[in-house]
Amino acid sequence: MNLKDPEKEFFDDFEHKVTDKIKKYGDRPNFPKLEDYGIERMELEDYLFDKQAIMDMGGTPRHKMTVGGIITLIPIIILSAMPDSAYVYGKTWTSVLAIVIGLMLTLCFYAVLKAIIQMRLSKHRDSKFETYIKAVLFYQPTE
Repeated sequence: MNLKDPEKEFFDDFEHKVTDKIKKYGDRPNFPKLEDYGIERMELEDYLFDKQAIMDMGGTPRHKMTVGGIITLIPIIILSAMPDSAYVYGKTWTSVLAIVIGLMLTLCFYAVLKAIIQMRLSKHRDSKFETYIKAVLFYQPTE
């Protein structure tokens, strides 16, 4: 039986990519230093935590799929409350139309959610921190 390592999966996010790289290579002389960017350690940790919280606002993939499925089914549930004689295009085509409408509602929901996340990230953005984070992520250790 092949079980996934839960710790590895749990810590595979933006905040931990940056902090793990700092822990791993922070003592090297050519690694970007916090002082050079005018940043304190606690400020960086707070910034990364807040940024990760915004990025995680949409939920886990499992949560996203569950919400998407429920939103997709809403038009079908509403349609089931109507009598069969009210279906203009017949039972089959009306059901297909309801599914398509549900999928469009789901796409609209995710587009709005993504726009909100991007808006919050742009409001939260601080070029001093972003420059340091980019330097850390692009750092290549020389052996």
